[in-house]
Amino acid sequence: MSSSSEESGQPEPTSRTFRLPRVTYLIVVLLLFCVAPLAFTDRGTESAPAVIGPQTLLLLVPVVAAVMIARTATVIDGDGITVRLALGSRRLPWGDVRGLSVDERSVYAVGHAGSLRLPCVRIADLAAVSKASGGHLPDVAEPTPKFAPSRRRRGR
Repeated sequence: MSSSSEESGQPEPTSRTFRLPRVTYLIVVLLLFCVAPLAFTDRGTESAPAVIGPQTLLLLVPVVAAVMIARTATVIDGDGITVRLALGSRRLPWGDVRGLSVDERSVYAVGHAGSLRLPCVRIADLAAVSKASGGHLPDVAEPTPKFAPSRRRRGR
């Protein structure tokens, strides 16, 4: 049996989530190492023992950074585009999307009310965005990898 999307000639949409790379969590570890000495020291005393006080709230900085990294994503499916940020999300149905815009390294979804930046989506991901849209966006060719030139001399 063939599905209705195969009969209409459109590719079947699949959901695709674009997130920050896992290596981004190294920022959280770095923040923890930088904030921990400040969070457990007393004001102005060089060799004081570890103290728990209001300065200990500085440990919330790495926690907030981890939440922001885990939450930030762009989800593209057959119904539309969902942009998730640390404190909320925004849904843009395909009926409101006029197209995509590329500005240097950022990709934007252009709608009737303005443009919406798609976090975690790079220019190299445009083919995957097109496939996940289920035919709502035009097909984009897969990027061809560019290899670094070899260090061998020519002509020998």
